[in-house]
Amino acid sequence: MAQYETYQSNAAEIPLMRKWIFRALILSLIIHAGLLVFFHSKRLENFGYTGEERLAPPTRVMNRVVIPEITEDTTLKMPVSKVPVVPIPIEETKPEVQIVQVAPQMPEMTKPIVSEKPTATAGGFDALEKMEANSLGALEKQLSTMAGGLMEKSTRAKGQPVINVPIGKKGGDGGPGSMAGIPGRQSLDDALARTGPLPVGDKPIGMPGGALYEYNRYDLRPEAIDQLRKLGELIKRNPKATFSIEGHTDSTGTPEYNQSLSEQRAESVKLWLVQFMGISPERIQTRGFGSSKLIVPADKTVDEQQPNRRVEIVIKTNR
Repeated sequence: MAQYETYQSNAAEIPLMRKWIFRALILSLIIHAGLLVFFHSKRLENFGYTGEERLAPPTRVMNRVVIPEITEDTTLKMPVSKVPVVPIPIEETKPEVQIVQVAPQMPEMTKPIVSEKPTATAGGFDALEKMEANSLGALEKQLSTMAGGLMEKSTRAKGQPVINVPIGKKGGDGGPGSMAGIPGRQSLDDALARTGPLPVGDKPIGMPGGALYEYNRYDLRPEAIDQLRKLGELIKRNPKATFSIEGHTDSTGTPEYNQSLSEQRAESVKLWLVQFMGISPERIQTRGFGSSKLIVPADKTVDEQQPNRRVEIVIKTNR
């Protein structure tokens, strides 16, 4: 019974399906007819035949070139040029060839490049000493100017004399003020020329007082700057040594005055070395002997007693 019921159900739906198919065909025909009418009545711009005349595309006309057949008997002819040909005149004469010889020329030498015999000029050392003296003179003036300004502004230490350096003052010391050697003493230049440490107990170094001070004064002269620089250099070369600066005077004046003057002279040298050469004051001792150690007898004149007015440098220790 189930099979018959299914068959009857499908058979009942067939007329309904035919009915909808028929309706769909009718609708499709109506739609197509409507589109045909629409596109037939609708005019599209720039589409279709307008009836206006248009230019035909250009045609290229080309001449056909006929190439003749070339055979063995055919001769080719070059086209005749329309440009006139101007002949170039050629000289018949031949140029003469001249042989020129160029020889190198040596420049004339007015002076010989190398002298035949080299000679040594004896003035070389003199010129060197002269240049050194000029440079030392300029340095001395500069240092003297600085020394005057610094010493005027420096404060006086307790127990030390004031050193007044006269700037630009020229004059002697009331007697001979040269750098002549002192008998029995080595000069400062000789001590600087030696190599190695200075031995203890060696011959003392003598510096003439006339080159350091004015007569009867303990103020350092500007001309003493050079000698003081040499002394400072000598002390720096012997860093393990201690030095004693000893002042001496002549027999003029009382013993008390000469003793005080000799002490002040030794102290002024030490103060200059400490202030301007940077030497430690512990390495320098000062002593004054007044007129107790005369080299020239006291009965001589002031000029003759010049070696008595001196400063001596004695090496005390040299470790």
